[in-house]
Amino acid sequence: MKVQVGNGSIEIGDKEVKLIGTRILSISVTTVQGPCNDEMCPLIKKPVCTIVDHFSQSEDYRIENPLQIEMQQEVYNSINRERQAVKIKYKIGGKFEIKGLSLIGTA
Repeated sequence: MKVQVGNGSIEIGDKEVKLIGTRILSISVTTVQGPCNDEMCPLIKKPVCTIVDHFSQSEDYRIENPLQIEMQQEVYNSINRERQAVKIKYKIGGKFEIKGLSLIGTA
């Protein structure tokens, strides 16, 4: 299933659509410390995808048809500006994998 997000799109497989069902796919950005041992290493931004039961924040970008998807405004801006084709897959171990998303101008 392909969902239009501004000038870009998110492609979600049939297995993932069944897994989401009537719940909400939430896409956000988290920062982790880089691999350096000192504190000079910059923080690395990583996209995180989870399934939640309720919309978590009111300032997020929401899509409610055909699936319910919420994403931080920074993620929406990145997909829209760069016209990205993002793919979301469910991996063994209970985690989602996001491909094709480069976080441009996110905080």
